[in-house]
Amino acid sequence: MKITSDISDERVQLVFDGRLDAAWSEPASTALDGAIRSGRSRIELDLAGVTFISSVGIGVILRANARFRAVKGVLTIIAASESVRDMLKISRLETLIHSSVPKHSASHAPNHVPSHAPAPVAFGNGWTGLIQSIAPVTERAQIEFVRSARITLDANTLALGHFALANSIDEASGLYGEGVAAGGTVAVAPASAPRPDCLFSSNNANGELQRFVSFIARDTLVIRGRPAFHAHFERSTSERITLSSLARALVDAAGCAVAFIAIGESGGAFGAWARQSPDSWTRPVCEMSPDEMREALRFAGDPMHAGESIAVVGVACLNSAAATLPAPVAAALHDAGSCLLHAHVATVSYRPVPRATIELRAVGELLAEQPLRTVMHALRIEGVGAGADSRETTFVRGSVWVMRIGTASNGGAS
Repeated sequence: MKITSDISDERVQLVFDGRLDAAWSEPASTALDGAIRSGRSRIELDLAGVTFISSVGIGVILRANARFRAVKGVLTIIAASESVRDMLKISRLETLIHSSVPKHSASHAPNHVPSHAPAPVAFGNGWTGLIQSIAPVTERAQIEFVRSARITLDANTLALGHFALANSIDEASGLYGEGVAAGGTVAVAPASAPRPDCLFSSNNANGELQRFVSFIARDTLVIRGRPAFHAHFERSTSERITLSSLARALVDAAGCAVAFIAIGESGGAFGAWARQSPDSWTRPVCEMSPDEMREALRFAGDPMHAGESIAVVGVACLNSAAATLPAPVAAALHDAGSCLLHAHVATVSYRPVPRATIELRAVGELLAEQPLRTVMHALRIEGVGAGADSRETTFVRGSVWVMRIGTASNGGAS
């Protein structure tokens, strides 16, 4: 069998030519999985060249359709041979067949572009995306460095730092670990527990949070406010998208310091997480000796969980903009090469993030509904020697929500 793929902004079209039977089920499944991972809202199957389809082939299409519908995608068959039509009728799947491509498909897109449509933005180094403003330029989120307090999580709160799932500061003793909070969900990897854990707020019929959760924060950045803009990003070459390059692109686009939450397909997560509850540390990590650091922290030897889903909460700015932030916030940021950055990373089992996703609650749903793998403090280590690669968290593609913080200072777009 020959399988070809054509990808546009809104859809993926797959053309199968040959026999779709058990022998070709794995390549067909791989092609469909890649189409789902692309984040497009439609998958169009051209089966006009399929000379035979077995029940195994039907099963491949059925499973892909179920997975895609779970993330509100639409899979449709735009052309089918007679043998395929007969098998689909026998399987009662003829509703998947459409005699022509729907008018709203990318191949029938209007010649004009609406003035409110997202504009393409060059994010740099072989990857591009779409960015759209969703709040006034003058709007700023509030950010603070919380030494120790109970935090109530609502839909427009981001947080990253050391968390404990407890009812009080006293009860939290010995339970802290790396944490992220966004979209009404808090995820934490307690040093005392064998696996990460989470709490999530319940939604009403309109998808709005109606019951808030709280957690105990220690040495945590807390950001409250509405996102200023939303963007999709995707690699256009074989290079993965580094967290530091994403952060720099967002700072440039906002024209000031930013807080952000990004979700998508992971190219690998890299960082460290607490081996001991941070409230037991006798001094900050930056003051620890190498032996003390190895006792307090676990380090990822290499980027982990490539191909899974990832959620990153971060704060970033240029060196020149650090003075626009509260001093404790600026002190929590670290040199990431092209900008200052502090970020925490949560990885979960894979779930597609459609490009049509614009609601921030999708972040909370991802963290709450998928099994948590890790939560870690993001690190970036430069390679040493000729040809050595640097190590840091990377994306294949994703969506990002950005809050402006501080004041405009770097000359970027605003």
